[in-house]
Amino acid sequence: MTVVTFHRVLRRGDARWETALAPWTLEEAAFDQCLEFLKRHYSIVSLDDVRQALKRARPLPARSLLLTFDDGFADNLDYALPLLRKHGATATIFITSDSIGSSERLWTEDLLWAVSRGRVSQRQLTCLHTILIGCVREPQDANLIWNIVRRGPNYDAGLVELVLSTLDIDLQRVRSPRQMLRREEIATLVANGIWIGAHGKTHSAFPASSDVAVELSHPRAVLKEIITPYGQGTVDALSFPHGAYTLEIADQALSAGYELLFTGEPELCCLDQGYLATSLIGRLDADARRIAPAGQFRPEMLAASLFMAARRQPDRGSRIAARARQHATEIVRMTGYGLLAHLWRRLLDPRRSAKREAR
Repeated sequence: MTVVTFHRVLRRGDARWETALAPWTLEEAAFDQCLEFLKRHYSIVSLDDVRQALKRARPLPARSLLLTFDDGFADNLDYALPLLRKHGATATIFITSDSIGSSERLWTEDLLWAVSRGRVSQRQLTCLHTILIGCVREPQDANLIWNIVRRGPNYDAGLVELVLSTLDIDLQRVRSPRQMLRREEIATLVANGIWIGAHGKTHSAFPASSDVAVELSHPRAVLKEIITPYGQGTVDALSFPHGAYTLEIADQALSAGYELLFTGEPELCCLDQGYLATSLIGRLDADARRIAPAGQFRPEMLAASLFMAARRQPDRGSRIAARARQHATEIVRMTGYGLLAHLWRRLLDPRRSAKREAR
């Protein structure tokens, strides 16, 4: 099974486009073409299909694919939903409960955009890190921004605003059109066949969170109240913010009532005769810079990302499968879709795989 992660779908004329983060934002037309490609080569399944496969109640079809969105941006309703309906596809949206109804996106995302545009100096970033998190050993460390991004949502909003003002950091936050989904919009999505999952309370990386139990319980309670009247009875799927987790946190999530745990590990999920053997599921990120540079959809780049991904080999003796292998940091550059389609047929066709295993 393949799971693909999206975040945002926007039109270039939308006021939110200018400050949207390029790796995680697809132009509307490119997303339309992306769905056409995925429908042609996969059987798109729902979150419930995956849940039933985990329970061994109903197997997944060959070449099954689950579409997911992280965070809960309002443009998922504005632009993604109409295109999903056009292609007869469903998706799962993982929502951060503290962000519901917010006119702004997370301050850390505005900071990430400002840094990418050179609006925040390294000195300002170092001072921000020192005040909020602690001293910096290497002021030029490129990971400073990511440390702030992963921890920042957990800090008091008043403190963050004071520190940003003191350091003269202007994030130029976009408030209109509204950035995040409202409760009634989440209900509309569910009524239109979209599934809802949890993405933490604050969007802090769980290993850095001050209260993992609340990060797990709060979105379940809030989202269940919203979606239950529209046919989805429970929130039992979790996407780890930033893809970060430990096996102890995964066990804690299962104990809290979650059944499906989605990570950021770029791998396919191996099936046992169509059934899931583990609750821990990797996902492949749809990087807009690769698959649609300058808004031009590149099917061969999407194919390379999906068809050549590593496959998780689950340890069936444990409750949660451990990592199968270390993954290469880059995919071998491919030059043509015809070659990639050939590789897809040779490597991933279930019938050919069965023959290789038999040999």
